[in-house]
Amino acid sequence: MNIRLIILTVLFAITLMIGLNSLTYSPVTARVKPVKADDGGKALFTTFCATCHMLPDPTSLTKDVWRLHVLPVMAARMGIIYPNYDPLRGLSDEEKIVVKKNNIIPDAPVLNLDEWNKLVAYVISLAPDSLIADDSRLTRNSPLKQFTRQDIQIDDQVPSLITGLEYNSETNTLWIGNFLNKVYNWKYNIGVTKTITTESPVVDFNFYKGSTYFTEIGKLYPTELSLGSYVSYKDSTSSVLLSALHRPVNSQLVDLNNDGDPEIIVCNFGNKTGGLSLFKKNKAGKYVETVLLPLAGAIKCYVKDMDGDGKKDIVAMFSQGDESVYIFYQKDNLKFKAQRVLRFPPNYGTTDMTLVDYNHDGLTDIITVHGDNADYSQVLKAYHGIRININQGNNVFKEQFFYPIYGVTRVLAEDFDKDGDIDFACSAFFPDFGKLVDESFVYLENTNQKKFTFKPYILKSEIPLKTLTLEKADIDGDGDIDIIAGNFAQSPGAVPKELDAKWKGAKYGITIFMNQLYQPKK
Repeated sequence: MNIRLIILTVLFAITLMIGLNSLTYSPVTARVKPVKADDGGKALFTTFCATCHMLPDPTSLTKDVWRLHVLPVMAARMGIIYPNYDPLRGLSDEEKIVVKKNNIIPDAPVLNLDEWNKLVAYVISLAPDSLIADDSRLTRNSPLKQFTRQDIQIDDQVPSLITGLEYNSETNTLWIGNFLNKVYNWKYNIGVTKTITTESPVVDFNFYKGSTYFTEIGKLYPTELSLGSYVSYKDSTSSVLLSALHRPVNSQLVDLNNDGDPEIIVCNFGNKTGGLSLFKKNKAGKYVETVLLPLAGAIKCYVKDMDGDGKKDIVAMFSQGDESVYIFYQKDNLKFKAQRVLRFPPNYGTTDMTLVDYNHDGLTDIITVHGDNADYSQVLKAYHGIRININQGNNVFKEQFFYPIYGVTRVLAEDFDKDGDIDFACSAFFPDFGKLVDESFVYLENTNQKKFTFKPYILKSEIPLKTLTLEKADIDGDGDIDIIAGNFAQSPGAVPKELDAKWKGAKYGITIFMNQLYQPKK
């Protein structure tokens, strides 16, 4: 399927330590007076905070989170630098040049200090002191019995740091990438059949005509340097097809124009900069890049004819700042027209999506996941969860259902119980690490498709799931679909010491949730 991990979340996961380490100071707005109706703060917030992304709700974060973490970052993007805060801290000289070139931080302030203080006062006046926890979540889950958990050791690496998983159904093998620049080819009941050393961590795999293709991220942690690559592997031989990619996290190898020669679509997640790119071979056999959208946070893409014209289109998700889903309609030979079909506030922490015809009406629906909690606002958010966006026709999507899960990061859509409707399996890299830590893996059984009714299940474990990757496959060949996760033991933020020790001491590399729907005959 593709959970191209880290795709993501390490992307987020780790993206933020730099930010967090640099946000300990006393902001100039700390003593702002209460806002008045005629101060103009609301108008300033509505105008300037919706320029780069969807307007966030001031009540969605606490006063402290706004004041100490989010507003200083917003201010820097408007050319206003808080005392003792360096927005370029940790960047190399080369990276600073990239930031400068792309005008990430304007040379001149967009607002004057008086206007900025009015904007801040408006936000702080509405923000709550704390966010209310939803205690009903403590009793909503049933024990998971349809799946049993198997933890499997892949190598001697402790802690395990799996960055990519992809199952090849033609060879019935699982491809595994890790942080230490290793790729493993693994087969159920046999184990590792091949070990490959790569230049950087592999976070995604493609399979095409007997070859396997690696998306190598370059540097896992946030950077403006383009160190990633796209590599072909066959018969123990590697060949670099693309280089100088900016933290690529997901790729597709597809013949978009049916000329017999596949194109490569790359999601360059990047950091402050990034984008979605299309690579096509020229007559000399070299790949030429076309940037379809120069927007940071490109994290997932699919190829599908979305308008029924017979041409292959691209559906892509962006998750860094301007969190959106776009459809790139192919109007002519590799000529695309972009249309944004979904957009979310930046604090939603968008991390994943999958395409499925949920209601069996012949139209493609989009399931989106929102739960990145490693950026500047590390608090439990009630609006984190899974959203079912139903296609109303003409690719107009409407959110029809929301299921809240703290810190959810990956989702799989499948009729896991073979009853004719779509169920969901999801993992949370940033759950409530207390009483709800076992919601790091949730199975949602669809009990009424039309009413969007789901029954949630969790599996209590001595060591809760800790993963950036999620894959589905009939891995044991018994006719039902199993779920595979790769253990990633590091955390970008604070976690309980006892829990952290369990994760880092775990000797398994992957966890398989074996579907018990079809039991072998005895």
